[in-house]
Amino acid sequence: MEKRRVVITGMGVVAPNGIGIENFWDSLVHGRSAVRKITRFDASTYPCQVAAEVPNFDPNDYMDPKTAKRLSRFAQFALASAKMAVEDSGIDFSNEDPYKTGVYIGTAMGGADVIETQHTIFLEKGLKRISPFTVFSCSTHSASGIISCYFNLRGSNTTIAAGCNSGLDAAFLAFNAIRLEDADVMIMGASEAPITPYIHGAFCATGFLSRENKEPHKALKPFDANADGTVLGEGGAIVIMEDLQHALKRGARIYGEILAYSSLNEAFDFVEVDTNNETMALNFKQALERAALEIKDVDYINAHGNGMLSYDINETEAIKQVFGELAYNIPVTSIKPVTGQSFSTTGVYQLITSLLAINKSTIPPTINIDNPAPECDLNYVPNFFLKKEIKNVIINVHGFGGRITALIVKNFSPVKSMY
Repeated sequence: MEKRRVVITGMGVVAPNGIGIENFWDSLVHGRSAVRKITRFDASTYPCQVAAEVPNFDPNDYMDPKTAKRLSRFAQFALASAKMAVEDSGIDFSNEDPYKTGVYIGTAMGGADVIETQHTIFLEKGLKRISPFTVFSCSTHSASGIISCYFNLRGSNTTIAAGCNSGLDAAFLAFNAIRLEDADVMIMGASEAPITPYIHGAFCATGFLSRENKEPHKALKPFDANADGTVLGEGGAIVIMEDLQHALKRGARIYGEILAYSSLNEAFDFVEVDTNNETMALNFKQALERAALEIKDVDYINAHGNGMLSYDINETEAIKQVFGELAYNIPVTSIKPVTGQSFSTTGVYQLITSLLAINKSTIPPTINIDNPAPECDLNYVPNFFLKKEIKNVIINVHGFGGRITALIVKNFSPVKSMY
């Protein structure tokens, strides 16, 4: 059976640096960091007092108050982003087969905010004061569930909970569902809301978070010798994926095409990275092979770049190992100094960024590189955006536990890809 081509026709985002794709893009391309002092709780005694919160988000702008009250923050982000993506795509689900349209959502933390607040209520006020909606609200699959209910979509529906890689894993499952004709349309994305007193405190305890509290916008510094850790972020990001012929038939605008996915595991340590870079390099090569691309075909690498220097060096060395001298000619950027590290959502933020970069012929900068680490000597597009025609982009994610995931997207062309 010939595999179908999969394209992206709609995008929606609720991010710390902007709600809606145009606001999101504007802050990225101009390097405006959304990392600020935490406002959702008093973090004055925490070693890390900054995060990338979504400001001015009112769920009642996107759903009725009854629905909003029953949902955790991550599910609110997901539904709001899905509504934007559906509107952006122009699709009318009343004209679609509901059994051929599904929802795949990634999340690492799910409704952790509900668990935390309801547990506190239980301890302070007893069993009878627990909300009857707690179980649904805190469930990791509540976001995919509410999106399906809202749009009356009866196709495949699932949640992927695999840390930072979850968003790209969801993309792969949606990609395959369409290619293999299980679906014509998929709502795919990720959502996170980890900025709570306990979750943030738990990450502080690991020592992974930056302690740059005086200048929050400079806290996350990927590829920089003075990098001292990452910064938590939150938000939701959704894209509409379609079979190419289905999209063409309804006259949809096409942002780009998914070419290939690859994922491996270092199997080295749950936290520390494998410094020989062998697994990440092999994953890059495997993704390129599946996309039928050569190293010279890659125009841009949207990197993980999380501000934890060992991870940033590992990623840099793997890129050099695969691309050789060409590595120095390929722009490599990280959006995390602007968006924060929002686990599964970051991969979908990266996907949306890559598609916008293709369509706008512009690569957003990596901000906060003032003193590059000696090992980090690639073109990270420091501090100012780059105008460049872009055809093929590799998106890279490197999660705790050694998981490495790459997704390749390209500009849309009617000519059939080889993959």
